[in-house]
Amino acid sequence: MPPTSAFLYLPVLHAGYVAFLTDPDPALDHVFLVGRSFEEDFPVLRKEIRALEPETAARLVRTLLPDIPVSVVETDDVAEVFASTSLVVADEVLMRELVERADPAARERIVWRRTFLRWDREWSKPQAVESPMTEAPEGGREAMRRARLEAGESSDWWRQVGAVLRLRDGRELTGHNHHHPSDYTPYLDGDPRNDYSRGVRADLSTAAHAEASVLAAAARAGASTDGSTMFVTTFPCPACARLIAMSGVAECWFEADYADLAGEQVLEAAGVALHRVTWED
Repeated sequence: MPPTSAFLYLPVLHAGYVAFLTDPDPALDHVFLVGRSFEEDFPVLRKEIRALEPETAARLVRTLLPDIPVSVVETDDVAEVFASTSLVVADEVLMRELVERADPAARERIVWRRTFLRWDREWSKPQAVESPMTEAPEGGREAMRRARLEAGESSDWWRQVGAVLRLRDGRELTGHNHHHPSDYTPYLDGDPRNDYSRGVRADLSTAAHAEASVLAAAARAGASTDGSTMFVTTFPCPACARLIAMSGVAECWFEADYADLAGEQVLEAAGVALHRVTWED
């Protein structure tokens, strides 16, 4: 068989990558790993909180495959990879896009190895909610401050959201986004949200959102949410918007926008008054 090289992004070395690298069909003669310089063209690489330094990953692969050369490839040297007679590439969105940019003609001789390695994603651009710009209501400034403080309790490294639910009887419940089965889950197993921007495939998540958390707290307390007011640091995603609409919340105050605005139509159809908070601390 002609010499066969592997080309992949290797943030961690786990069972999926071991299977990729040791599959004998075809056996590998060289392993090329994506280096740091690709971060400029692929910003998602900076978001992988579990990622090893490429040289560290290379040392681990050399231990796994002691008889095979292992190289870290930077953008200026990527032509060496595509000079290989036969090339095995990880079948994921990142590597397909990288190949398309670097050498589209190489697709014809690439063996795409379909091994689950990490989550894929598609980016979406944040949008602005077209809600009236109004001042916070009586006591709203303090409620939003508490929502901000509550957001700081979140273990999420990339997105922290806090919510305060003010019931009609004056009681206030707080909640923040957190992961299940524990707050450590995404850092032990990897977080599928790493490769999705806000609003894209929100169902692929280990997290319970702040709005869902605070509404669940009301349910556990046996408190009616009909006519209540929600203060949340980020505009609700579509799933949370449906929960808010069905729970009878009358008003929703928010600060930051969200990428997927399907929730706006849901809340407006349910008669939930939307207000963007304009004051600053």
